[in-house]
Amino acid sequence: MTSLIRVTLFWALFSVAAYALLPQSVHAQSVQSPAEFLGYELGERFTRHHQVIDYFNHVAERSELVQLEPYGTTYEGRPLLTAYVASPENMDRLDAIRQTNLSIAGLSEDQETDNSNPVIVWLSYNVHGNESVSTEAAMKTIYTLIDPDNSEAQSWLSNTVIIIDPCLNPDGRDRYVNWYNRTVGAFPNVHGIAREHNEPWPGGRTNHYYFDLNRDWAWMTQKEVNERVAHYNTWMPHIHVDFHEQGVNSPYFFAPAAEPYHEAITPWQRQFQEMIGRNHARYFDQNGWLYFTKQVFDLLYPGYGDTWPTYNGAIGMTYEQAGSGRAGLGIITQEGDTLTLKDRIEHHYMSGLSTIEVSSENREGVVNEFREFFERARTNPEGPYKGYVIKGSAHRDKRNALASHLSKQGITYGYAQERQSANGYSYSTGASSRFSIEPGDMLISAYQPKSTLLRVLFDPNPSLSDSLTYDITSWAMPYIYGVEAYASTSAFTVPLNSQPQESNPKPETRNPEQIYAYLARWESFNDARFLADLLKHNIKVRYAEKAFSLNGHSYAPGTLIITRTGNEQLKEQFDQRVVDLAEKHDRHLTPASTGFVDSGPDFGSGDVHYIEPTRTAVLLSDPVYVYPSGEIWHYLDQQLEYPSTVFNARSFDVEDLDDIDVLILPSGSYSSVLTENTLEELVSWVRQGGRLIALENAANFFVGRDGFRLTRKTNVVKTDTLAQKQRRFADRSRLGASDNVTGAIFKVNLDTTHPLAFGYRSPYYTLKRTSTVFDLLENDNDWNVGVIPDEGHLSGYVGSLIEEAIDPGLVIGIQSMGRGDVVYITESPLFRAFWYNGRLLVANAMFFRQ
Repeated sequence: MTSLIRVTLFWALFSVAAYALLPQSVHAQSVQSPAEFLGYELGERFTRHHQVIDYFNHVAERSELVQLEPYGTTYEGRPLLTAYVASPENMDRLDAIRQTNLSIAGLSEDQETDNSNPVIVWLSYNVHGNESVSTEAAMKTIYTLIDPDNSEAQSWLSNTVIIIDPCLNPDGRDRYVNWYNRTVGAFPNVHGIAREHNEPWPGGRTNHYYFDLNRDWAWMTQKEVNERVAHYNTWMPHIHVDFHEQGVNSPYFFAPAAEPYHEAITPWQRQFQEMIGRNHARYFDQNGWLYFTKQVFDLLYPGYGDTWPTYNGAIGMTYEQAGSGRAGLGIITQEGDTLTLKDRIEHHYMSGLSTIEVSSENREGVVNEFREFFERARTNPEGPYKGYVIKGSAHRDKRNALASHLSKQGITYGYAQERQSANGYSYSTGASSRFSIEPGDMLISAYQPKSTLLRVLFDPNPSLSDSLTYDITSWAMPYIYGVEAYASTSAFTVPLNSQPQESNPKPETRNPEQIYAYLARWESFNDARFLADLLKHNIKVRYAEKAFSLNGHSYAPGTLIITRTGNEQLKEQFDQRVVDLAEKHDRHLTPASTGFVDSGPDFGSGDVHYIEPTRTAVLLSDPVYVYPSGEIWHYLDQQLEYPSTVFNARSFDVEDLDDIDVLILPSGSYSSVLTENTLEELVSWVRQGGRLIALENAANFFVGRDGFRLTRKTNVVKTDTLAQKQRRFADRSRLGASDNVTGAIFKVNLDTTHPLAFGYRSPYYTLKRTSTVFDLLENDNDWNVGVIPDEGHLSGYVGSLIEEAIDPGLVIGIQSMGRGDVVYITESPLFRAFWYNGRLLVANAMFFRQ
């Protein structure tokens, strides 16, 4: 117990020169310390990512206790890897340890044979790029663990396998580190006003596409997280720590976490957090370091690096060190002390070793509780629901997207083969009801190893023990994917090897001269991807504004019509190119031999509109908010895969829009960009035929501006005057909760006859994250396409003072302006890229212009 303290004091009290005078072991001669390898002491400067990788490679090459495994690359091509640290005996059977652990969890067909399997501790560093101290601490930690003279560390390795991911976000880290290293002078300035303490937009926190990777574990929308989750699932560690930083004036935070805890978290998981926290406290107390627990950082939202591992059976924890992107090499705090990079390294280093120590000492209990966690999941899952049913009436693409998501998370499912009745919760109505399970419905049983994760991801209305939470409070997957679903209170058997419906058949093209046009239905985001690809290949496409029927088949508004007429330039390649693209996107094409339909508008009608190859632009950079910028950038680049022009918001000039059809404004604060003169020019551009798409706070910006008819509801919050006068000082942190909306899900009634809602069934579900409510548009030339109805709230926290006043409210509207229009989308349809059912909405706004 005392060796850990001695190691820490050694590093704190002895200089490099003093260390050089000590007797050198064989280990020290072969494996260099970080300082020896890098040429500077840790804490004297920030280490670039490639240097960190080089050091880990050096350690692995020279120590039999370390093995590296690359598991992916970032969007910018930087490597992602984990380092395994174990005793020589455990290193020799590393894969057997992994397989045994998966068997314990019921995630392997093999039967466990070793009750003495080591405890597995996974340490994740630097998920936020500018919280860069943790990667520095990772290098110090691995060097300490392999030191043969450190008897305490060697004893841990006898029954512990340690997995170190030195940097979860290399792109963000290098954005910060490279900026800081070229910004800081020869003499670092510790005053917070200095430029080295004030990062430029977008900062280093996010990855390439400006996503917060610590919100993505449950959704895997980002490349780095997708690859990491796949890697994590091959191990399923017992302990997972996510190292972070917070404001420069905050003491260190470690477990136990704050309320609310999700009710799926077990008493043992709570208890072990307490054990680890108390062990940390011993060392922090002895060093006189300030810390806090049980406040701010809760365990509810499933996308975190502490909650997601917790729902996967681990003891998941967040550790927060003061600093973040402001502290640099040193900064003066509000107490007048100087917080240095060396201090910050030391704190993370200490908590990391303390975590390993407690885990090693409690190996048997940790592994046994892990075993029981998964045994309960397989045989007696907790919670009111024993399975979930996705109705076969849900669109095939949406069900397949959901199924793919479940598979990546390690959740199993199947498809019903026969009809049966069941009772449960209807996600559509928000009430309990009796329903039928039909052949082809997707069945997800709660009786499986990943039962707890499944329960959380499908939780229709998470219970809050405390209204003060750090993130959104609702995320049920049926709402995310827009599918009809039920949570069943009774168990059902999922047929083995059951399969979904087959892919779309290839269209008949043996007699292309008889084909007048190809028809493609418009029902999901995959259809939008197909359209985007057609336009990129210079294929002219039309869409039907009204329903029609042909050869006994009905076609809904939005149906794509790809006529031979207008595509003559493709000559004999026309048919093959259209069919190839349809196959690429798994789209079903129906050949039509005539443009004369049975009912509805013929293909040459004024109700069939030509789709211009949309030239789209988006404003990014300050003052656009970072996360919404990333959401639309990632959407265009990675989801829709459609080229766009990105303008720097600060240098934006309306004259730049001469060759642009659609301008997208992500959520942001536009007063400094869209000045009075610029706004007049923008209105002129719209009147001449442009389409302006304003998302979230960008829509809010136009309230009260000349030419724009969007208005906010006044007096939305119903104040309680007496309660306001009798408020208590001790409750001040909660006073805002009663008029707040924390990521709640609302029903939205859609006008599905409007092109903005083509491909949707009403209702649509939106994630509302603010208390701002917009009035319905009143001008006869405007359309209220998506409206929150009375009693539209379905799930998630909404403050009591705003609950009754939030509906009806405008979510999707379009204002006519000359020959152009303005699309208002007041709640994000692309939130963190996981709100799948909102993707088609943005495509509609881009492509369906008249």
